[in-house]
Amino acid sequence: MLLQQEKNNSPVTSHHTDVQLLAGAEKVVEVRQPGIALRIGTALDPGIERKLRPNEDTLSVTRHVIPFASPKPFVLLIVADGMGGQGHGQEASRLAVQSLTESVSGSLCSKQATSQTFLSVLKAGVQSANRVVYQRNREQRTEMGTTMTAALIVDTTAYAAHVGDSRCYLYREPGGLSQITHDHSLVAALVEAGVIQPEDIYTHPRRNLIYRCLGEKASVEVDACAVPLVAGDILLFCSDGLWEMVRDQQIAAILTTPMPHPSMTAHALVQAALAGGGEDNVSVIVANVDKH
Repeated sequence: MLLQQEKNNSPVTSHHTDVQLLAGAEKVVEVRQPGIALRIGTALDPGIERKLRPNEDTLSVTRHVIPFASPKPFVLLIVADGMGGQGHGQEASRLAVQSLTESVSGSLCSKQATSQTFLSVLKAGVQSANRVVYQRNREQRTEMGTTMTAALIVDTTAYAAHVGDSRCYLYREPGGLSQITHDHSLVAALVEAGVIQPEDIYTHPRRNLIYRCLGEKASVEVDACAVPLVAGDILLFCSDGLWEMVRDQQIAAILTTPMPHPSMTAHALVQAALAGGGEDNVSVIVANVDKH
């Protein structure tokens, strides 16, 4: 099992049809889907320990419309956490996000897409992003890579795809906070094997090692699932700069604290990560699901 060092982060790059997010900005996006309305907020910070290094996280929020007979709006949310040092991690995460955005938007707008194909379109987009970073590595003789956690939201379903240890969470009453994605990391494997306890992942000396990322090989295994959404749900996408600094109980408490807009919730999560040590870049997307 090949392990790769993973860490660092990059500026917020967001590819919208009508909104461009700037580095470090907190932005507001509101999208009405059939049956639900999404209110989306983002926040990013370089962190304390990495403030003077290239930020290797990239965030993206894309909204567009699937054309054809009955047009459908869709939203694509992405968090990517690059690795490679000397700016290569930043390049990797940006390349991957741009590739995934172009691939998914192009596929949905150029052919008749149905609910049966949305997940495969997203997975194919992640594979395409992997090939782009892999090819850049071959051209430049570099060893950069990136995590990728993304969700394509159409109607009342979030189609999620994931590689690495950035995370997607779902908060839903009465169950509370649950992690939708599975970390492709050494410590997660050790927890599954019963070698260490779940709480040990925050202090384990090799907690930053991941065994699956984009850019390492010509193809990559992509985890994917479909999550039906209901009013009251909260989706959270984040790099490990958040969850390594802020425990799930505190994340849930911040997500459920009433605030005027999820951009404020995202900002509060980033501030909690900085208060917890701010060892890494911190990237957060919060999406509130309301009734339409």
